[in-house]
Amino acid sequence: MSNLFHLAVVLTLASVICAPAGLAQEGLNADGEARYGRQILTPGFAPSPVTINVVSGGDIAVKPLALGDNCLGYAAADPDVVVELAAGFERVTFLIASAEDTTLIVNLPNGSWSCNDDTNGLNPALVYYNAAPGSYQIWIGSYATETFDDAVLYLAESGPEALPTTATGPDPARDPLYGEISLSRGFQPSPYALQVLGGGRSDAAEHLADPVCRGYVSEAPDYSVYLSEDLADLRFAVHSPAAMTLLINGADGRWHCSAGDSRGDPAISFDYALSGLYDVWVGSQEQGNYAASIFYLTEYEHDPGPSFTIDTSCPDMLPTDLQVGDRALVTRADAKVYAVPETAATVIFQPAPGAGLALVGGPVCDEEFRWWRAQLGDGNRGWIADGDAESRWLERAN
Repeated sequence: MSNLFHLAVVLTLASVICAPAGLAQEGLNADGEARYGRQILTPGFAPSPVTINVVSGGDIAVKPLALGDNCLGYAAADPDVVVELAAGFERVTFLIASAEDTTLIVNLPNGSWSCNDDTNGLNPALVYYNAAPGSYQIWIGSYATETFDDAVLYLAESGPEALPTTATGPDPARDPLYGEISLSRGFQPSPYALQVLGGGRSDAAEHLADPVCRGYVSEAPDYSVYLSEDLADLRFAVHSPAAMTLLINGADGRWHCSAGDSRGDPAISFDYALSGLYDVWVGSQEQGNYAASIFYLTEYEHDPGPSFTIDTSCPDMLPTDLQVGDRALVTRADAKVYAVPETAATVIFQPAPGAGLALVGGPVCDEEFRWWRAQLGDGNRGWIADGDAESRWLERAN
């Protein structure tokens, strides 16, 4: 689970990663007895979803087994559940709901492996279209070692969006994702600025009774600001080329919201800010979008309008001049647009070289790529990598 991409963000994910079954024989035993039983499913099964209570985790480190992308966490040697599809399914969903960070590992009827992490918040989901009949061995892993947590496996023909989510809403009790700072009157530098990846899976409007609170935020605050004394004329703001939302839980426990305009510039000003803790969320107005944003604070009476440059660099990646708001051209023949920013996700579209895409979110860095959320010509949106450590697959359109 990456701190940068805090929430797996799209719930219509299909992830199939193939690797020879023999790679896992020393660790995961596909022929083992299911610890929580077997479930036989036929198309149209009822009740739906089927729910199975399990405990995640085990002593087998999954990543070193090299089963495929997103095959992570720690699992038991024997499967947790075996699902028998008595016939082919147009669509079947396996989804985990847990209060903790879990992973999902599945051995498919053809012997290949399919894995996911962090689609439903910190929990995984896998969707199989035109699913073949046969035996699906399922392991529910814990992301962290020596961690065993209660979880529920959901089996359904509906998509993940129709199943329970682990989203709990913005929670000031959680640790901030990007850290914290203590400030006093006349703080320097001013503005105090920090780049974050804004967005999340919790709809603020569902948790806060304020019509202004629209947008999607993470459960944990992005940042925490402690004022060691009362400050006059304090301004919290966000700079981003995407449409963002700013949410603050103030020192008095009250919620404050601001939704930006088309330029994505929300701001909240306090004529007199009481000393104490201010938890800050930078959200996206569009569900499923994540965008690099600058969160900043000023004693605005004394500061001119600040100017910022968003850092789009990713470790070990070639630099790029792309930014959200640009139109980009595809330069690689096998470039693909995915449902979420990972190669294990559903491929939405494969654009031809020279095709134009509007960049509306990102960038998101992972271990291999820098991802941008792109809008296609038909209005659909997905994530595309702009290259790797050796070559670029997108270039800015003139």
